[in-house]
Amino acid sequence: MATAVLRSPDGRVRPIWRFLIAALLALACWMGVGLLFRPPSIVGGVALIAFTIAAAINASIFYALSVTLDRTARPMGYIGFSTDVPVVRLLAIGFALGAAMVSLAVLVIAIGGTTSFRWRMDGATLQAAAAQMAVFPVAALHEELMFRGYPFQRLTESLGTWPAVIVLSLLFAVPHLFNPNSTLFAAFNTAAIGSLLAASYLLTRSLWLPWGIHWGWNLVLAVAYGLVVSGFDTDGPVDGSVMGPEWLTGGAYGVEGGASASIAIVVGFGVLLWIVRRPAVIGTPAPASLTYVIASSSPSVAASSSESSSPPESSPSASSD
Repeated sequence: MATAVLRSPDGRVRPIWRFLIAALLALACWMGVGLLFRPPSIVGGVALIAFTIAAAINASIFYALSVTLDRTARPMGYIGFSTDVPVVRLLAIGFALGAAMVSLAVLVIAIGGTTSFRWRMDGATLQAAAAQMAVFPVAALHEELMFRGYPFQRLTESLGTWPAVIVLSLLFAVPHLFNPNSTLFAAFNTAAIGSLLAASYLLTRSLWLPWGIHWGWNLVLAVAYGLVVSGFDTDGPVDGSVMGPEWLTGGAYGVEGGASASIAIVVGFGVLLWIVRRPAVIGTPAPASLTYVIASSSPSVAASSSESSSPPESSPSASSD
């Protein structure tokens, strides 16, 4: 009975246990790195080091789990970094989509309220912009690994696609509740963008497209528009500000806490649906996860295989004449 609870018929640990193991290890890594470095802001040298170390550790954890518990032959492809897809194209499309979505959110605020942008070109702001351009791709990669990588994939294997999307999108929103000036509306938008990122993973079976979307959204919001990112102020060559009703602008939390972001996310889902009807845009998806799994050699499977391959016994009444 205990074996049946822990292991699937193919002899591997059941996906729900693999999800829980990965989620707990990833959470421990995230908390440990955060407590060790305590970055004063989400951009800067300390944040870059913290995100890089956390991403590297989590990637190593998921790689090890893929080899040991999942028995995969190509663990990097298995956890979402397949090279069987057009990597550069997916990253570029994702970045462009993320940038376009956040630009739409800013445009909605400009229509329903007011926006202002002022250039501040000096050494300090250029240095801040360089730090942001270094931090945001790494930070996006770290979050995609955690919330659309191995844990999400194993939960999909266990619960099915949409339950896994809902669970991981809600979990994606939870840490953002502790960001400065967070609201329930901001958490709702975060869960919604988490669902969009999960859908983009499912569309390609790789992390390149969601990574690009996440990266493009954050980088353009901070560097091109100089606006608050998820409650965190960002210095840079552009000093941006918005005014209008809080339900539209997101208030002190920033664009991501208002209806402008909700509209942009809905449009983003529309773009993904458009892409579904034009698969040539993103190319063939990566192979399904089971194609990476090495054939099982568990006793039950081996016994079944042995029985099915053994020749039938001769009938006692059969004649050799």
